[in-house]
Amino acid sequence: MPKLPKDCNSRIIGSAARQQVHAAFSPISWEYHEITGTDHGVDCTVELVEDEEWHNHKIEGQIKGTQTPNVLRDGNFSYSMDIKTINYGLSSSTAFVLFYVDVVNENVYYLPIQDYFIAHPLLFDKLENNGSKLSVHIPKDNLVSNENFELQQIAKSIYVEGPGRNLHKYTTEEQ
Repeated sequence: MPKLPKDCNSRIIGSAARQQVHAAFSPISWEYHEITGTDHGVDCTVELVEDEEWHNHKIEGQIKGTQTPNVLRDGNFSYSMDIKTINYGLSSSTAFVLFYVDVVNENVYYLPIQDYFIAHPLLFDKLENNGSKLSVHIPKDNLVSNENFELQQIAKSIYVEGPGRNLHKYTTEEQ
């Protein structure tokens, strides 16, 4: 009998996570695009549709699935992210969001990486400490839902001067 490749649990979890992220975004307001080819940190892009028009408002997404979410004492979640992926996301002018998927309960949580670092500037020091991973905390209330009002606002954000401490949201005063 010939030897054949074996399936693995991580592939199943990853596949389920991608499907659940896609399903979490209403096709009325969002267009989901899965990124194929070489993965540099972005697994998908979701583009916002407003009043049946395209305004080039997007979110770049990194999808991470789990069967056993790492729940903190306060009920929020912790995920250990590659620093190179964080730096990649912080370098983007488009919103870069971690989608943390509990594939068992089919819940998709999100963490806008640029906003997280802007709100916690001391984390920039940890990016420079030669480590390979950094734990980020995902609020349990950041659940992708049909309304997605906060995600709509995130998609409209433009970030400049990243990936370092000067990272901030672009404002019209900067024109």
